[in-house]
Amino acid sequence: MIVESERLILKNYSSSDIENLIMLRSEPLVWRYSDKTVVKDISEVEQTLEIILSNYNNNKCEFQALFLKDTDEYIGEAGLLSYNPRCKRGVIGYNLHPKYWGFGYATEITKALVRYLYEYLMLERIEALTAECNHASRKVLEKSGFVQEGNLRNFAYIDNQFLNVILYGMIRQDYMNATNTSRI
Repeated sequence: MIVESERLILKNYSSSDIENLIMLRSEPLVWRYSDKTVVKDISEVEQTLEIILSNYNNNKCEFQALFLKDTDEYIGEAGLLSYNPRCKRGVIGYNLHPKYWGFGYATEITKALVRYLYEYLMLERIEALTAECNHASRKVLEKSGFVQEGNLRNFAYIDNQFLNVILYGMIRQDYMNATNTSRI
C-alpha cells in the first residue's frame, strides 16, 4: 500500500533503504518508549530489513518507509502493524527520527493512515498503543481522532521496568462523524 498526505509519502521499504533503516534503528531517542532496542551493528539492521521484505512478500503487516514528498528525504516509518480481516480491525504505529519531531509529521501520517484504512480497507476499528509516559505520542493520537480506551497496567517491559501502556481506539462511526465536521 502507498499512502500519501500533503507533505508525506509512505511506501514499502526496499533493499536500497538499508542506510535509512540504520539511521532510524540506531537512534536511542526513537526507541525510548519501545520494547525494541537500539541496534548495535549493521548485521542486525540487514536482518531486520530482510524480515520486513519477506513479510511484504507474504502479505504480512509491517512498517513502511516514510519520506518527505518534496525532497524524497527519509524521516521514519509508519504502517499497519496488525490486521484482523474477520473483525475488520487493525493496529497502526509510527517511528520518526528526532530530527523530524515537532513538524506535525506524525499527526499527518497518522491521519492519512486512518483515512486509507477506513476508505480503502473498509476497517471498522483502528487501534494504537503508546506508553503512558509518552505524552507526545498520546497527543498525536488524540489530535488524529483517537479516544483513550484503556490503561494496560505493567504492559511493557522497557529499560528494566514495567510501564503502563495506553490503548487508543477509533471506530468507523467516529471517523465518519469527524470527517463530516472536518475534525480529521
